[in-house]
Amino acid sequence: MDRGWYVRFLFVFSLAACAWLVLWPSLDPWLPAPASVKEYFPGRISPGLDIRGGLRLMYEVEVDEAVRDRRDLRADQFLRVMGERLKVIPEGENPTREQLTQVREKVDIKAIEERRFVLKFKNPADAAKIDHDLVKQYGDLKEISRANGEVVLEVQADLLEQIRDTAVQQARETIANRIDALGLKEASVTAQGTDIIVEVPGADEAAFARIRDLVSKTARLEFKILADDNSFVQELAELPEGISKQSEIVSAGNAAPQVSSAYLVARGPESRQKLADYIDSLEAASKLPAEHVLAIGRLDAAEDENPAVQGEVAWRTYLLHARAEVTGQAIEDSFVSNDPQTGKPYVAVNFNREGADLFKELTGRNIKRRMAIVLDDRVESAPVIQSEIGGGRCQITLGGYRAYNEVLNEANDLVVVLKAGALPVPIRPANEQMIGPTLGRDGIEQGVKGGVVGVALVLLFMLIYYQVAGLVADLAVFLNLLFMLAVLAGFEATLTLPGIAAMALNIGMALDANVLITERIREELRAGKSARAAVDAGYDRAFWSIVDSQLTTFIAGIVMFQYGTGPIKGFAVTLMIGICTSLFTGVFCSRVGFDWLVRGLRVQRLRVG
Repeated sequence: MDRGWYVRFLFVFSLAACAWLVLWPSLDPWLPAPASVKEYFPGRISPGLDIRGGLRLMYEVEVDEAVRDRRDLRADQFLRVMGERLKVIPEGENPTREQLTQVREKVDIKAIEERRFVLKFKNPADAAKIDHDLVKQYGDLKEISRANGEVVLEVQADLLEQIRDTAVQQARETIANRIDALGLKEASVTAQGTDIIVEVPGADEAAFARIRDLVSKTARLEFKILADDNSFVQELAELPEGISKQSEIVSAGNAAPQVSSAYLVARGPESRQKLADYIDSLEAASKLPAEHVLAIGRLDAAEDENPAVQGEVAWRTYLLHARAEVTGQAIEDSFVSNDPQTGKPYVAVNFNREGADLFKELTGRNIKRRMAIVLDDRVESAPVIQSEIGGGRCQITLGGYRAYNEVLNEANDLVVVLKAGALPVPIRPANEQMIGPTLGRDGIEQGVKGGVVGVALVLLFMLIYYQVAGLVADLAVFLNLLFMLAVLAGFEATLTLPGIAAMALNIGMALDANVLITERIREELRAGKSARAAVDAGYDRAFWSIVDSQLTTFIAGIVMFQYGTGPIKGFAVTLMIGICTSLFTGVFCSRVGFDWLVRGLRVQRLRVG
């Protein structure tokens, strides 16, 4: 006697029970799930932005900046290589700022176009040190011209699209990591061309403000030495209205323990922008000292010589050496801690092995100088290096006399972006929308009711027209829906209107498979076969027809996922999952139902309409 159907029945029953447990937490608002079920099955199906409403942010990735970054990276690398070939920098060693200055006295490297830079050698004969093998070594460069001690190199045009695409994908992954760090599993981050779209269903206004700030931060962390012994700021005259000059006594190294260092100050709501505009004008006029930058930081009340209004926002400048010898790429971990002396939060940073060595070398060469900790071109703090700092640790103090919770929130957000990594290129807000459900709450409720009624009528038709076989088909459809939703819950998917459309389509396709099988069984019964033989022959003859039809739809789903945008991809994923579950339930699970009838109950006359 054939008892194999028992095993298949137990398998289907066990799988259905597991699927229900996975899905149950998603039904918690209507059917509360026990705490133990929520603990072991934490996945949820979340309503999407078009159903629930929420925040939609669109950012444009400044992809041309990625090309300029690649150009500047190669120019910096060539500076070091030339230093080694000109015997200024020992081969294999990290160059000091002083050594690089000596190299620049022998060869001047400047960017001349978006993807070109030129090397001008003081001794024209030294241009021969740039040979074909050296240029070829980088893979993305080619030589444009060579004459009179000048060599022009260019980032190859056929690699530009790849560089831009890589920048967009890296930006998308970085933003997605930041969103994930906030625990917003319902949020989606997608890339469309050079745009990145962030959708966060159903958060409140305060959460939206935090998300906007976190997403837009470039999070470029740099450690730069201050040029306190440079008199450039002191010599500036005819400052714009609203910008004044102050000075402070600081240490500029062991040889200059007390020097007067000047800086610019601006106060008021637009003070930071006022300073930034003035610095941009200095850069445009090439008035800044070579290899130096002016950065902006908050001015603490304790530093202010002429505090005007209590609590007024004030910003100041710092003259820095342009080269960052240690960056955020050297960070291995970061976390928030509290300063036992001030009681204020700060961000503790642990460097990786290479970063620890670089930081130790940097601090060892600049004892008694100030080191600026720069985040997104803003100086967060500028402590004096008292001694060489080993161990690969440092701390970032967030400046300003502000409330504890405000500093703590900023520190937590900084940890999030440092762990997620810096954006490869800046992004620019393109569009921001606070939106409600696409169809409105009433429309969605009516749509759900319509869908339920439609499915119920189809199932009722199957039951009436195909009788017992229709009951088996209806059970297979319910199992298909259960397995499909369980898979979505397991992946913590976001349910959107296109996803609901894909589910409705899958229900129809699942019923279509069962109709095909039932009609085959009916033909075999009319040919005079027994119920068991008719079931076996019906499934054998319908199997490949079902697989062929489902396979062609699955291929269409793959194409839609590959080339479609966010909503289309959501439709495609739900469709492909549904095809897999409908094949399983239509061919395997419904077969178990028929086997129970013809082998378990030994029905001799199978009612198939």
